[in-house]
Amino acid sequence: MFYDTLSPHTVKITLTRQDMSEYAIKSESLRTRSAESKRSLTRFLKRFQTESSLFPDKSADRLFLEAFPSADGGCVMYVSTLGVEPLPDNEKPLPAAPLMCFAENLADLSGLCAGIAGRIHGSSLYKLSGGWCLIVSAERSDIPYISRLAEEYGEFSDDTLDISCAAEHGSPVCRENAAAMLLRLA
Repeated sequence: MFYDTLSPHTVKITLTRQDMSEYAIKSESLRTRSAESKRSLTRFLKRFQTESSLFPDKSADRLFLEAFPSADGGCVMYVSTLGVEPLPDNEKPLPAAPLMCFAENLADLSGLCAGIAGRIHGSSLYKLSGGWCLIVSAERSDIPYISRLAEEYGEFSDDTLDISCAAEHGSPVCRENAAAMLLRLA
């Protein structure tokens, strides 16, 4: 077997007749593009990925493959990621984070919701002794803005233990889209 990297996204693999036998790929099935050939090529790709350093983070099912039988009983394959590059770890979006604001009255939480409405993904409202607790989910890049604003309306926390405790011990008032409900109160 020989392979050449044609671009950062495409590799040309040449299999000999012996390689075809070793990987259980039949030249006839390549010509007909049968289900059997698809299965054998997927198995080949999975094995190829473990034996080489190419496409290490790609699922064999998500690669584009074209195979052409050659006259000598082997074949030529082109494997491509179709130009989709994984993001480096430092550029991958971080998952949304839960945040909480505790306030003594609903009017304060309503004012907070007016300021953060476009920056949150989900929200829930709980009644606790002495006040109300709004839990929201937001992108990590929005946390500084939301925390500054939340401190103007009540007590802010991004501690997961505090948030879990409020959700566990509070009485649920609205489990979904609480911010939208509070905006209607404003």
